Amino acid sequence: MPMEPVAPMSLEEARAAEDADSRQLLSAATVEEALAVLVEIARRLTRAHQATVVMTPTVGKTRGASVTSLSRAYEVWGGYAVPSGDEPGRTARERRSARAEPRGRISASLPSDAGVLYLFDREVGDFSREDELALHRLARLAGLALESARLLREEQQARSEAEAAEQRAAFLADASRLLASSSLDPKATLDTLARLCVPILADWCFVDIVDESGTVQRTSVAHAEPDLDALARRVRDFPPGPEGSAHPTTRVARQAESLLVDNIDDAWLRAVSVSEAHFETMREVGFHGILAVPLLARGRSLGALTFLAVRPSRHYNPTDLETAQDLARRAALLVDNARLYREARRSVRLRDEFLAVASHELKTPLTPLQLRLQWLRRQTRKDRPFLPTPLVVSQLDVVQRQVDKLSGLVHGLLDVSRLSSGRLTLHREDVNLEAVAREVKDRLAVPASQAGSPVSLSLQGDLRGHWDRVRLEQVLTNLLANALKYGAGQPVHIALRGEADRVLLRVEDSGIGIAREYQSHIFERFGRAVSERHYGGLGLGLYITRQIVEAHGGEIGVRSEPDMGSRFEVSLPRHESTA
Repeated sequence: MPMEPVAPMSLEEARAAEDADSRQLLSAATVEEALAVLVEIARRLTRAHQATVVMTPTVGKTRGASVTSLSRAYEVWGGYAVPSGDEPGRTARERRSARAEPRGRISASLPSDAGVLYLFDREVGDFSREDELALHRLARLAGLALESARLLREEQQARSEAEAAEQRAAFLADASRLLASSSLDPKATLDTLARLCVPILADWCFVDIVDESGTVQRTSVAHAEPDLDALARRVRDFPPGPEGSAHPTTRVARQAESLLVDNIDDAWLRAVSVSEAHFETMREVGFHGILAVPLLARGRSLGALTFLAVRPSRHYNPTDLETAQDLARRAALLVDNARLYREARRSVRLRDEFLAVASHELKTPLTPLQLRLQWLRRQTRKDRPFLPTPLVVSQLDVVQRQVDKLSGLVHGLLDVSRLSSGRLTLHREDVNLEAVAREVKDRLAVPASQAGSPVSLSLQGDLRGHWDRVRLEQVLTNLLANALKYGAGQPVHIALRGEADRVLLRVEDSGIGIAREYQSHIFERFGRAVSERHYGGLGLGLYITRQIVEAHGGEIGVRSEPDMGSRFEVSLPRHESTA
């Protein structure tokens, strides 16, 4: 093997070279730089063909690593493999025995067991005792250099973390000012918030909101590259995943659980995609990291805030997750306040509408009642000895019907008052729902005839249970009266079916139906799906019906399409029904 030429060095030159090596080693700015300098000095100092340092992994300080320096001859020839690292484990006898033989290798442990420095194959002869002593001195000096480099790295890391924390605090302050100064229309504010997050927190930012029907809608999309507008429109318009799907932002919005994935590949994209088009769109965006957090307010999820990392230098960690969650809490307050404001305005509007309708409805029976009483008073002033009984009875029948109608309106208002204050009580007894249904059907026979809607009744199974009979009469009356009112003169059908632990009640008509967007409102207080101008009533019947059914531990729902009729379904648990 060819050898490098050896030039003689004076004592002064040797000391100067040693001082220069020490300064170079101690001035290393990083651990990696210190290791590279160390092996170069060690190889040159001992005139070895190969010097290798193997670092021991240390929790919180260093990662396991090895650095090698080769002479020119070894670079041509290829050198040796890095040692296994078992040298520090040799016994004292083994080390003494090794020194007694010609050696092609020597080693020295770095302080604090930080690693081992190895030397292989001296240029001329074997390693000497002086080489070994010099190597140990160099190892001690390297320990100081490495510790200095670690401290510098820790200082730089602390400074970087402090700067990052300061940037996060400034960003959250800007976001808070934006949210605090925004209008109660959250759409524009969320758009601005998404743009504010790019590129500080993300290369892409999405905002998804759960609307009143429970559907997840993407309201805002922001990105860092102006030439991606066409792709951004596709991302905005892409339909969310169905309930129960693995669609990432939909899952976060529905399940209210945060998501952090920093090494995304095609397998992950395939696993969460809801279609091939969704998979291809996500691949085109090209993100390798995703951070999604729910918008939580008053214990429920209002949507999700999602950040995507596209640039290779951007990675998400738990600190980023905390920042995103803090931002999401502030954004959720905006969304929740906007919804509360809309609900308050809607409540005020419904109240005003109700007062107008209630005034009209209460006045309706009073007018004919007043006219009949005035007529009777005029007749008694004509000095007649008596009035024909049939005439008086007919007038009193009209009076009674109007009084009954007025009484029903008042009772409805009283029920609403009881429900609002939680004072609705049930008086349970053994009830046969068949008998209740037949009584209600007979009682409403005249209104059914006047509406031109014949009522049929089908019965199946055991229809007994432990319920409040009066309240169930009210439920059946409200549902049947509702069907006659909106049934458009078509037949109405009542069906009762007994099951093992419950009884099912269905009232079905073929009338005007209910649009889907109104179906969640008709069971609310004062809720209605049609104009009060064409259909009277206070909008309380279905609200009271739902409250009674739920007070019995049951459920009520509706299935309907415009111009296709409506089917109201009630499920009543039997509770302590008799056999």
